[in-house]
Parts: sequence; structure tokens; C-alpha cells
Amino acid sequence: MQANDFSTLPEVHACAAGLKSITTSATADAIEECRKLCGGHGYLSCSGLPELFAVYIPNCTYEGDNIVMLLQVARFLMKTISRLVSGKMPVGTAAYLGRVEHLMQCHCEVQRAEDWLKHSIILEAFEARSARMSVACAESLSRFSTPEEGFGEISADLVEAAVAHCQLIIVSKFIEKLQQDIPGKGVKTQLENLCNVYALSLLHKHLGDFVSTGCITPKQGALANEQLRSLYSQVRPNAIALVDAFNHTDHYLGSVLGCYDGNVYQKLYEEAWKSPLNDTVVPDGYDEYIRPLLKQHFRTARL
Repeated sequence: MQANDFSTLPEVHACAAGLKSITTSATADAIEECRKLCGGHGYLSCSGLPELFAVYIPNCTYEGDNIVMLLQVARFLMKTISRLVSGKMPVGTAAYLGRVEHLMQCHCEVQRAEDWLKHSIILEAFEARSARMSVACAESLSRFSTPEEGFGEISADLVEAAVAHCQLIIVSKFIEKLQQDIPGKGVKTQLENLCNVYALSLLHKHLGDFVSTGCITPKQGALANEQLRSLYSQVRPNAIALVDAFNHTDHYLGSVLGCYDGNVYQKLYEEAWKSPLNDTVVPDGYDEYIRPLLKQHFRTARL
């Protein structure tokens, strides 16, 4: 490592800490969302989801609590912005802050829903959102007597600014990868659809940030939602194939709901017979406890 490479170490640390935080949180949320979408079956141990959630959720605190790590990212962003005054240009994933003056003034050019398919427009919207939220936090910190006091008071805003920065990293790297040649017939098209779905779903989820910072107008936000629904229709026919592309075997998944042949109810029926309660036709305790209750005469309530 060269001596001048040490100037990039804070950026590398902030990138690693931030991506660890938002990816583990997003994965934990996705597992829980899958469980809810499976209805009551999602609670079954044979669905694999309860165990998957229990095993994965500690990742949100491994190597550091996610909120603490996002605050480290925020601290890096505040230092980066403070150094802009002295002419020190940021590098790596924070390089966009070197164009902070433009990003504070730019306006989204979307006029139709299809305009949201332009990667340049998506990227500028995410850059402007992140830059404006970071600058707003920096301005708020300047009003406190000490930085530590400010960090304690506006920590919630700092976390949101860090999340915006980290989401920009993922979106920008996804778009950057799509500029390269990708082998396979139709693969690049599907990846472009997934990239747009990911970016616009984040925009939909954090629409308040984009609108409140002036990155987009409410009408442009509505057009983004319209385009997102259209993208869902394009991705839906290939959803199963896209999931199968990960090549996770039934043994690896360990889930009757995620079996390759899709024969869910037959698998559920077979799994039910493995329960100890079904070892006999009449479960133990039936004659002693349950049958007497069924023979009782209950009074009908007057209410």
C-alpha cells in the first residue's frame, strides 16, 4: 500500500460499514415479508422461514449494531463535506459530493413515466437526495456548540442521510455494471428491469425524502410509481426463473413452501404425518382430557 492510499481508508470503512448495515436490515425485512406473505403456513417450522429468520437476524448486530455503523457513515459524510471548503475533493463512493453545488441546484427532468427508465435520471435523483440530506445535517450540526452534542440531537437525521448515501452506492454500482457486456440472451434486459425495480422501489419507499429535499416533484413521484407498476408486470412472468437462477436445492432451502416442483400442499400433508401427534389414530391424552370436555353440557350465555 502506498502512503497516499491511506487517504481512502475512511471512505472504504464507511462503505463497508454502511453496506453491511443496509443489506442485513433489508434481508431481515425480506425474510419477515416472505413469512407474512405465506399466511399461517409461514409460521410452520417446515416452511423453513422461522429458522431462517432466527439464524439470520443476529447479522444485524454482528460486527457492530447497524444503527451505530450508520452513524459512523454519517460521521464520514460530515467530515467529507467540511473538507470541501478547503478544496479537498472526495474519492470513491463519495466522489459525487465533489459536485455538491450542482446537486443542490439541479431539477429532475422527468415528464413522462417512461423517463424513469433513463439511468442518468435515476442516478442524479439519488445523488441529489443524498447530497442535500448530508448538507442539511452539516448545517444543523454547525448550530451546536460541539459536534458531539449535535450528533446526539440529530442522530435520527444523520442515520437517514447515511442510508441515502448507502442506497446510492448500490444503485450506482448496479447501473455501472449494466454498462458492461453481459453474456446470455435476454439476461441484460432482465437485469435492467431488476435494476429499475430496485431503484424505483427505493424511491417509492423514501418518497418523502426525495420530495421534501426538492429532488423531484410530487407529480414526478407519482410517475415513478406508475412506471414501477409497469415494471412489476414485466418482471412477473420471469419471477420463478429468476429465483431458480440461484440454483438453491430443496435440501438446501429446507422448506415445503419453496420446493422446486411447487407441489406445496402435498408436501405439507406429508410433513404433517411426521408430527408425533399423528403417530396414532387417537393421540395420547384424548380419552383422558379432551373427550370428557366434549361430553359436557355448557350453559348458553344470556348475553
